[in-house]
Amino acid sequence: MYKNLSIILLITFFLNNCGYTPMYSKNIDKKYNIEFVNFEGDREINNSIKYYLKRYINKNDELKFFISTNSKYTKYSETKNLAGDTITFSLVATATFEVSYGKNKKIFTFEESSTINNLENQLDETVYETNIKKNFAAIFSDKLILQLIKIK
Repeated sequence: MYKNLSIILLITFFLNNCGYTPMYSKNIDKKYNIEFVNFEGDREINNSIKYYLKRYINKNDELKFFISTNSKYTKYSETKNLAGDTITFSLVATATFEVSYGKNKKIFTFEESSTINNLENQLDETVYETNIKKNFAAIFSDKLILQLIKIK
């Protein structure tokens, strides 16, 4: 018991004193000079990406990022019952970001997928699908910000 406790305390002590800080948490408050050039693809995902990236915009930064986005969203039947009715759907979203800064250009591609059950009420299914699209967009924008942190 005391051996486990002492090991945990030693690990905590060394991690706190070695200068370890998580990359994402120390850069969460940073702002970037981001300009949106072009958005193509799924409108809901693109609008959500734009919404989530706006909280990182600072026009006074010296390095300016020009971002073009192309998103793709597909929904297809994954499993069906004997009558041919769909039981589960697979939702796949892909976002490709073309980031230009200075004389450099980088392309980042992210993909997320989810599986949902077919709901009785079509309205509930549509609302649920819209929420999943917004979650995908939040994940894509967070991944893009992590890449911008690495660039800067």
